[in-house]
Amino acid sequence: MPGRIVEDFDAPSPLPSDTAKPSFPRDLILHAPPNWTAVIFFSCLAILHLWNAFSSFAYHRWAGHMSLMLGVAFVVVAIVFSRVHYELSFLPRDKRIRIRTGLGPFKYQRFIGFRQVHAVRVTMSRAPDYPISRIEVLCDNEDIECPPTAIPRQEALCLAILMGVELIKVSDGGNDPQRASDWN
Repeated sequence: MPGRIVEDFDAPSPLPSDTAKPSFPRDLILHAPPNWTAVIFFSCLAILHLWNAFSSFAYHRWAGHMSLMLGVAFVVVAIVFSRVHYELSFLPRDKRIRIRTGLGPFKYQRFIGFRQVHAVRVTMSRAPDYPISRIEVLCDNEDIECPPTAIPRQEALCLAILMGVELIKVSDGGNDPQRASDWN
């Protein structure tokens, strides 16, 4: 699925062989695309209210002021939702997951330690038109959903190995040999 960006920071520097420092994997940062459903919803509300306001003003009715204010407010809300981002970072050096949501300097972040993670669950199902997949990190009190990806099996395995937890594979269907061979 397009729209997800993977950034890889903190490239390991080559160390001389006489210094035996532990080598950690690099930080993995997953960015999710904006919530386009909310952007389209608020944009449609803005268009509806602005249309009502302008049609009221065209007939010299002053009742359109409230619709004009609501239309402008919904335009602002749609712009804000198009700029809000979700970031899921796996920090192996710190042995924790960082979850960030926000806009510019107004970001909310929280951390979850790798010790609180029990497993990584990848759910695969096949719709008639396209495959649907979902990767979740199962923690003590919550399940963290990862951004959509085109390679769910590989990403789930990578995350499970990175955190040292169990990988749980879930798929729909019964004893279909074709599906069973897909996991191998």
